[in-house]
Amino acid sequence: MKFNKKWTLKHKSKIEKDNLSQKINISPEISQILKNRGIDNEKDAEIFMNPSLDYLRDPFLMKDMDKAVDRIKFAVENNQRIWIYGDYDVDGVSSTSILCIYFKSINYPVNYYIPNRLEEGYGINEEAIKKIHSNGCDLIISVDCGITSVNEVELANKLGIDVIITDHHECQEKIPNAFAVINPKQNDCNYPFDMLCGCGVAFKIIQALTPKEEFKTTMYDYLEIVTIATICDIVPLVDENRIIVKNGLKLMRDGKNIGLKELIKVCGVESDKIGSSHIGFAIGPRINASGRLGYSYLGVELFTTTSQEEAIEIAGLLEEKNNERQMIEAKMYHEAEEIIKANERYENDKVLVIAKEGWQHGIIGIVASKLTEKYYKPTILLTIEGKEATGSARSIKGFSIFDALTKCKHLMNKFGGHDQAAGLALDSDKVEELSNQINKFAEYNLTEEDMIENISVEFELSEDVVNLDLVNELHKLEPFGLKNPNPRFIIRNCELSEIRTIGKKQQHLKLNIQKENTYECIGFNMGYLREKYQVGDKIDVLFQLDENVYMGNRKVQFLLKDIRLAYPKDSSSDTLSLQLMSKIIPSNIETLYNLSSIDGQNNNIDSFMPNDVLGGSTDINIFEYINSDTLVIANSVNGFYKAISDISLTEYDFSVDYNIIEDAEQNIDKVQLIFSPNIDKIDLKRYNNIILYDYLYNKDEYYHINNYKREETLLIKYYTSVNLLYLNSIINNITPNRDEFVFVYKSILTNKKINMNMADIKKVFNMVPIKLFAILNIFKELSLIDFNLDYTKSSIFIKLLPKPNQKLDLNSSLILNNLEALKNKYSNSY
Repeated sequence: MKFNKKWTLKHKSKIEKDNLSQKINISPEISQILKNRGIDNEKDAEIFMNPSLDYLRDPFLMKDMDKAVDRIKFAVENNQRIWIYGDYDVDGVSSTSILCIYFKSINYPVNYYIPNRLEEGYGINEEAIKKIHSNGCDLIISVDCGITSVNEVELANKLGIDVIITDHHECQEKIPNAFAVINPKQNDCNYPFDMLCGCGVAFKIIQALTPKEEFKTTMYDYLEIVTIATICDIVPLVDENRIIVKNGLKLMRDGKNIGLKELIKVCGVESDKIGSSHIGFAIGPRINASGRLGYSYLGVELFTTTSQEEAIEIAGLLEEKNNERQMIEAKMYHEAEEIIKANERYENDKVLVIAKEGWQHGIIGIVASKLTEKYYKPTILLTIEGKEATGSARSIKGFSIFDALTKCKHLMNKFGGHDQAAGLALDSDKVEELSNQINKFAEYNLTEEDMIENISVEFELSEDVVNLDLVNELHKLEPFGLKNPNPRFIIRNCELSEIRTIGKKQQHLKLNIQKENTYECIGFNMGYLREKYQVGDKIDVLFQLDENVYMGNRKVQFLLKDIRLAYPKDSSSDTLSLQLMSKIIPSNIETLYNLSSIDGQNNNIDSFMPNDVLGGSTDINIFEYINSDTLVIANSVNGFYKAISDISLTEYDFSVDYNIIEDAEQNIDKVQLIFSPNIDKIDLKRYNNIILYDYLYNKDEYYHINNYKREETLLIKYYTSVNLLYLNSIINNITPNRDEFVFVYKSILTNKKINMNMADIKKVFNMVPIKLFAILNIFKELSLIDFNLDYTKSSIFIKLLPKPNQKLDLNSSLILNNLEALKNKYSNSY
């Protein structure tokens, strides 16, 4: 059984009060989340939740910082011409902006240059250097770029321009010959934190240029902008990044920067409630949109203006550019989806390679990211212009798209990037060959397990703490981002009481779920899951806790991240349930349960089952017993779904077998789940734990397990007396009566061939599926029919065979006799 996404619990026990929660007056839930992040003492917790700006590090610990500061001061003192060279994304625009604000604060005029994304591409380019030189320049300060610009810096040097590089990207073997290179990722840089974004590095330059006492006041002129860049560049929100963002968000609520204040209004965000998610999903995209469409200067103008009128105008322009970007993006995404649906190869390809004429360069990376997120496959999106195809690649965890492209470099005109993202260009007639070659590489380097997204879950949330108090308390853990993700929780076995799609294109999913209480859930861009569920299904939900405010009323809302079926409303129309029911009656007589092989002497059963066979319990932490040496047994559909739900939340892989374990040696490092097993055909001595999610069919089976397992092996009965009802239902339906045999045979005789959806069994034959499966297997054994179950298409095909010469004798059926014997033993045991 394969899930679209794997859920892994960080903490698997119930949440209980602890010393940390009592000492610093937080809830046990918040305390556990801190522990999940490695914070388990009072001091670290206090610093994490209240990071002070006093903890900012000394900027002069960075390599070349003193040289850079001296050169900038020399330029100012000697009235030299300074240019700031930025990048077109949020980080580059923000970096450029704060340096412009700094120089304005000391009344020194500077110019800035940001390359046009559509015409010049990323980073410093030689034509830009020449253009800057022609306009007069003595010093270039690069921000968020330059660490790979070896040739460009050499050109600047020849033209008599000094270059100070400030960057945060990975360094290559050769460092440019600049006057100063400030990048904490340099091997010989001793700065203790190397995860700042580009704007963070520029902020450290300003800190170094400003007298210490003065900086305590002036830092607030930059903090909001550095916060935006830090969040949007997805750097780890720890150490200095956390200090910057936590304090920057507080400052943003008061709105010190005029331009940002107006942009927040345009976004429709309440400034007093602004959080990291608003920056990442509302403010950042509007700054990025202008850069993607070739108007990066708008972001700089917005952040540096001192005129409210100008701020309102620019914020409006950014909104227009963002709307334009959204329209282009939506159209491109739709077209890419249509290409995927129209070609069957994409279903099997591990890497999606999609190309089309006329796609917008600046938007293609966003769409590639969205497709990667939806299908959880590496994606290469290309726009064809004449004879060349150019585009962007995005990948999934564990697969280096850069390494994959390197293997195909003979097809490329150029490419570059890193493990998770890359850019590339090739001749348009080589796109199909690229697709074939890169998928050949992926076939050997990308496993099926790699292609299942792993979502970390804090813990299973108890209903009694789902309230606005917990929502409010979660804000103490902000800002959320890399290394401090927004906490995700699960609640299992909820009833789906309402499901619908919403949005202009019905792209979002809206649910109401019930357990003890009713909860409203919203799943953005999850509308495609609508058809998988129906009202009445029991589901498990994975979500972030949020609040919904409507007409002044606040209530808890779940932001859905994934959904699973916990148990279908109607198991007779559920594909997996039908598959399980069919396995209860094995089609192969040789694998039938051999009752005579089990020792029936169970007179002393109470001596080895101290609580007798009805004494199971679910009041334990089952996760303590699930590991790679565990055998899990289920006999009912309900027990199977419950077992899958539990096992799938652990870090262990698992295998599923029916009746007998077929590949025990191959699955030695996996939890083994077996459904409706032949107990006597299992090598019980190989397991440390044996967990029963259902009652066994009779006491002899308990005796056999106890007699043939190792003495130290734990046998855990993870069920209660209520679960006996599920087994009763199976036993009452596995032995059809004569009239039911006659009815089914006449139906087949009338039609000769029957090909139908498995979900229609109950409607066509007026009986539960397990009973029909029993009849069909018995008829097949007696050579009356042949039938085939296609689980992939959820269909059943039945064909009448030539009438046998001898008279039909149901009593001669080994299957029927075994089922009758099993039923009798069940009755005697319970």
